[in-house]
Amino acid sequence: MPSVSRPFRAERTAAALAALLLAAGPASAEGLAPEAYDLFGEIELEGTGFLQSPQFAGQRRDDVSVAGKATFLAEWAGGDAVLRITPFARLDAADDRRTHVDLREAKLDLYRDDWSFRIGIDTVFWAKTEAVHLVDIVAQDDRIEDIDNETRLGQPMLRVGWLSELGELSLFYLPYFRERPTPGRTGRLRLNPPVADARPVYDTGAEEWTPSFAARFAGVAGDVDFGLSAFHGLGREPALFLDPGGALRPFYERITQVGLDLQYTSDATLWKFEGIHRSGQRNLSFVEESYLAATGGVEHTLYGVLDTPGDLGLIAEYAWDQRGEDALTPWQNDLFLGARLALNDVSDTSALILGSVDLGDGAVGVRLEFERRIAPNLSLGLEAQAFLGFDQSAPFDAFADDSYLRVRLTRFFGLK
Repeated sequence: MPSVSRPFRAERTAAALAALLLAAGPASAEGLAPEAYDLFGEIELEGTGFLQSPQFAGQRRDDVSVAGKATFLAEWAGGDAVLRITPFARLDAADDRRTHVDLREAKLDLYRDDWSFRIGIDTVFWAKTEAVHLVDIVAQDDRIEDIDNETRLGQPMLRVGWLSELGELSLFYLPYFRERPTPGRTGRLRLNPPVADARPVYDTGAEEWTPSFAARFAGVAGDVDFGLSAFHGLGREPALFLDPGGALRPFYERITQVGLDLQYTSDATLWKFEGIHRSGQRNLSFVEESYLAATGGVEHTLYGVLDTPGDLGLIAEYAWDQRGEDALTPWQNDLFLGARLALNDVSDTSALILGSVDLGDGAVGVRLEFERRIAPNLSLGLEAQAFLGFDQSAPFDAFADDSYLRVRLTRFFGLK
């Protein structure tokens, strides 16, 4: 029988693991100061303005928040033992759920010959394609930070790696599960009703303590970078169901996934592919089914565009999901077109624009990202997202009025 989770305690668990990690570290064990250390981080002021009034009662029109993270890095034995700790926190004015603290990293890495060992908390990220990251499954998506699926929660883990001439084999034991956070009732970019994050349902008696296992072999064969991966455990992407009281609740179940990611380099052109087979996952209709999904495309770079030091990358990708309209994501028959510009100037100016078209219902999404350093320790970032025709794309029609412009001002600091 499915079991209902106790209140979310991931931050408390992460803090306990970090304390154990520090207690077991080289400095504590032998009373020795690290041979090298560093402390660096950033503080960010963020403002978000939405182009339309809220669609649902209780939502705020606009938002402002402040966030920060810091990284402490220490090394022993000439770099064969490395401790890295990165806490993150955000204070948000509009959405209580977006006010949160997370331990992104608290890990000890040990290296010996061709072997590597990691214990603690980390944010593993596997991906080849630009728009959709199918094979990436180890760490949970931090959906309250952004909707681009590239921000991850810290995942407790034990990792063993072995490096050979053919590539690197990584084995993961994941003892604790991180539930996916989503915006609350007063936040924008949420479903309707908002997901009841604090009331998840599991199909295991151990709930969030259900262990997961993962493996990946990554290597290079000629001009091809490749990765073969496997995962078994609680799926990071929950199915959703309405309970008798009308609450939209997440359902987490054991899944098995095998994946393949490829990148072929041909001069200035990158050919990319990600594909998975997953079993045990319930779909949008809350029916369990096995399915295939794939995404792939090409990125061609024009170097020194218009006789400048800048480079322009042209992107075209396609995403397909065998579940069709029953997919848990909107990317089941979508074309992506975009461009990435890097000016290669002293201000590290870069920009990305990426548009998507649902070939089934015609819904269009456009995303723009821009970043430029405006002072030695200060950068300006812009992010814009438009949702066009999403009112025809249930359940994602909840985003129909949530096109926005976001401005970030980030101050960097460090010992050096």
